[in-house]
Amino acid sequence: MYITNWDEFQKAAEDLYIASPEQTRYVHTFDRSDGDLVLKITDDRTNIKYKTNQMTDLKKFISLNSVLMLKMMNKEKSGMTLERSSRM
Repeated sequence: MYITNWDEFQKAAEDLYIASPEQTRYVHTFDRSDGDLVLKITDDRTNIKYKTNQMTDLKKFISLNSVLMLKMMNKEKSGMTLERSSRM
């Protein structure tokens, strides 16, 4: 299903990853002929997509990549420290 609102897509993407981090995959594709960027995140049960051709969405895309990568590495955004090391 395509989501047309960026904020809804970002929230759904983060929620999907948090719900099933081991099964979640995140893929982006760029079609040069149309100039469309398609973002897809799935856990094999739920499939969400966002499609854009606006340059203004590029910063949002980069920000989402950063947020998801930090979650995948178990790091906090502000401190950039491992959660495990902060407990020691």
